[in-house]
Amino acid sequence: MISKKTSEKNLQLFTFPKDGKSSKNILDKGLLITFEGGEGSGKSTQCKRLVNKLVSEGVNSILVHEPGNTPMGEQVRKWIKSKSIKNPIAETYLFCAARAELCKAVIEPALDKGITVIVDRFIHSTIAYQGYGKGVPLDVIDQLNTITIKDLSPDLTILLDIDPDLSTQRINKNINIELSSLNNNKKKSKRENFEGNKYENMSMSFHHKVRNGYLEMANEQRSSWSIVGAHQSESRVADSIWKRVKRLIDTHKSN
Repeated sequence: MISKKTSEKNLQLFTFPKDGKSSKNILDKGLLITFEGGEGSGKSTQCKRLVNKLVSEGVNSILVHEPGNTPMGEQVRKWIKSKSIKNPIAETYLFCAARAELCKAVIEPALDKGITVIVDRFIHSTIAYQGYGKGVPLDVIDQLNTITIKDLSPDLTILLDIDPDLSTQRINKNINIELSSLNNNKKKSKRENFEGNKYENMSMSFHHKVRNGYLEMANEQRSSWSIVGAHQSESRVADSIWKRVKRLIDTHKSN
């Protein structure tokens, strides 16, 4: 059982702004905004940009990622990165366990306090990667997600869509740029780290299945999803995201 004190501590770790100053929240109710997308789509960058924009507009916000931000989540992240988990069903259970802890310890307490939560990957990542990508039955994942998040549902899911062939080129380009600035010892260590990314190193067939899964989900839930072309420049992607998020905020503003 997660205590109220633990939940308060978790919120202090992730709440923006970081200067400790309180600010008026323009929303009465916290919103749950999730980011989805394949490898190299720029999710993490856009999550950070959005939460900073929200804070500047008077929306108290936190940014969390899956798996992570709780002791269980960080342990699951280590297991997944170590490639020691080979069974897709086992992966699914681990992601759902980490998600259950994150929802109870961080997301739900934040929303209850009127804090908007930005999540870098949520339930749809498991559906896309383990379901469409690795063949875990979708009804099994749906059942686990229902148990994991109960009535919690994103107010908006932003899908950063990009062709896997293009995203692979982007990833390789970024790797080469980063490696070029390092000495040989650091370069070797960094290269091993890049090569250890479990999902970036999956087959192109896998990445296309993941993308198709995302697009299928987005087209089935158009009212709560926004598809943004991640092939555009970082600033243009951010502008597109903000336009959609602002519409959501305007419908929930305090009087």
